[in-house]
Amino acid sequence: MIFYKKLNVENFDLIRDELIRATVDDIAKGLRFWDVPFAWFKDAAPLLHEFVDSRKKIPIRLCRFYLTPKYDVLIPHLDGLTNNRSPIGLNIPIIGYENTTMDWYDCPDDNLIDGKYGFNNITASRVVDFTKLTKVDTAIIDCPTFVRTDVVHGVQNFNSSQRLVLSIRFPYVGTFGKQFEDVMELSGLD
Repeated sequence: MIFYKKLNVENFDLIRDELIRATVDDIAKGLRFWDVPFAWFKDAAPLLHEFVDSRKKIPIRLCRFYLTPKYDVLIPHLDGLTNNRSPIGLNIPIIGYENTTMDWYDCPDDNLIDGKYGFNNITASRVVDFTKLTKVDTAIIDCPTFVRTDVVHGVQNFNSSQRLVLSIRFPYVGTFGKQFEDVMELSGLD
């Protein structure tokens, strides 16, 4: 299984600058996460909006910013429930990504439990025993990167500053939406 795919986006520095300006007030609030509709980017970050809108094959399901405090972690987890996982996200690093890793783990099925374990107590799965995890891959998300989120994964921020990443999510039904190419035209981005 391929856990991530980095994309070579020509004007990414400009996109990142737009996102920094657009999120400065939200960053100051210190929230761990917040959602915005995809249409918000049309004015707030038009270069990102144009890039995604011109390449997406299906509508956007969710746009969520994740803020990881300095020297903190996002514990290993999977997105969704054991029988209904959210398979992929397009992660866009904004600030504090230089010394952070996203890690993926092998996890026995009997080491996951469903309940109200997500942000704001939404229904989600959690790992029962972290000692049963085996790290299988790791990446520094330093450019737009498709990531698998239906596999147990976590983030480690080794920085003395916070890390901000935008994750764009797509709908999925059955097996459709589980491959990066299902949701976005990737030609020319290698």
